[in-house]
This record gives sequence, C-alpha cells and structure tokens, in this order.
Amino acid sequence: MVKWSLLLVVISAQSFAKLNIVTEHFPPFQYVDKHAKLNGFIAEKVYSALERSAIDYSISVHNWTTAYNTVLRDPQTCIFSMSRSVAREHKFIWIAKLTELSTYFYGLHSKKIKLDNLEHAKQYRVAVLRDNYSHHYLIRNGFEVGKNLMLMESFDNIFAVVKNRHSSIDLVLLPKQRVLYEYKKTGVTDYLIPILALNKEQPALYFACNTRLNVSIKQQLEAAFSSH
Repeated sequence: MVKWSLLLVVISAQSFAKLNIVTEHFPPFQYVDKHAKLNGFIAEKVYSALERSAIDYSISVHNWTTAYNTVLRDPQTCIFSMSRSVAREHKFIWIAKLTELSTYFYGLHSKKIKLDNLEHAKQYRVAVLRDNYSHHYLIRNGFEVGKNLMLMESFDNIFAVVKNRHSSIDLVLLPKQRVLYEYKKTGVTDYLIPILALNKEQPALYFACNTRLNVSIKQQLEAAFSSH
C-alpha cells in the first residue's frame, strides 16, 4: 500500500511540473531586446499560444547547442524555433509549425566566389551554427569539421567573424531573414552576397518537445497552437 501511495505522489508531481521552454537569440524570429525582454514575431506567437493553454511554464534563452541538447535530454522541455528535418523527425514531438525558413551560402564580397552546387562549396571554408539544421545537413553531405566546416556557437559569432576575421573564412550559411535583420541593424551584410540556396525545399521552423513529454501537456499545447 505504501508503494502505491509513493507512486501516485510521483505521478502527480510530474503531471503538474512547470513546462521548461528553451530558445535562442535568433532575430527577427525571437530575440532579447534592449529591455531584456524576449521579443520577435515568433516569440509573440508562442507567448499567445501558451497563454491560451493555461500551462505553467518558463522560457529561457541559451545558445543553440545548449537549447538543443536540453530538449533532447529533459522530458518536460520544449523548444522553438527548430527546423523539422528528416534526421530529427523521430527525436521530437512536433507541436506546431511557426514559419518558413530560407537559408543560403553567403560569400564575402571581396572574394568574388561563385558556386554551381553543394559539391563545389566543399573547396571553401564554411562557417555554420553548431547543431542547427545547416550543420547536420552539411555533415550528411560530406563536409568535415576542421577541414571545410567551421562551427560557431551563435549567429552573432558568425557575423563577428565576418566583420573582424573575414580572412579566416570564405563562406557562411545563414537564414535570409537573419541577414536582412543584421543589415538593418548594423550594415554588416555589406560584406556578404547570397550565392547558393542550401537546398530547394528547406524545412520549416517548429515548436517542438521532448518525446517523453506528459501526454496531457502535449494535448494542451496542440490545442492552443491550433486555435489561433
């Protein structure tokens, strides 16, 4: 009898645990503004859905690798915004589509690089965000870290390299929306020109969760995102 009582207490605690939501600084989709508030049109979409759900939650901002590994590890955790790729399909619960994404190889204007295809890009040094869709896609297509692939911890790091150490790289992989945002903010994209789309059909960005997420929370989230 005691064993059953303890089991019920554990189940109850798990059922009402606060939902942990992780994200990254990824303007214009979601970003920490000058008032230390999470802003952006996807952040607003997520906040709106969560308020409709009445779920107790907290949102924290990390670099992408930390956020990605956290949602892989922790059952009561969700993430946004993440590309829904074939390689990730069975690693997460995909709650709701948030927006489309367009990613390109950008070249440094001074180097006048032209690309005909993905294979051609292998002869250059490419900077990419660690653990995001582009990183995994390039690895699957034969790129090698340390040879023609440089891993960065954030998009801000990529732009810093473009601005201050551009002799160390040839190409960068960036979402078009992020580049346009950076151009408006600092003009750093004067150094960059789009050369080649990453692929023809790029996966959309989603709100996703750990596969062991409580079923009741999953259903509440799906209902909240689908009701807008």
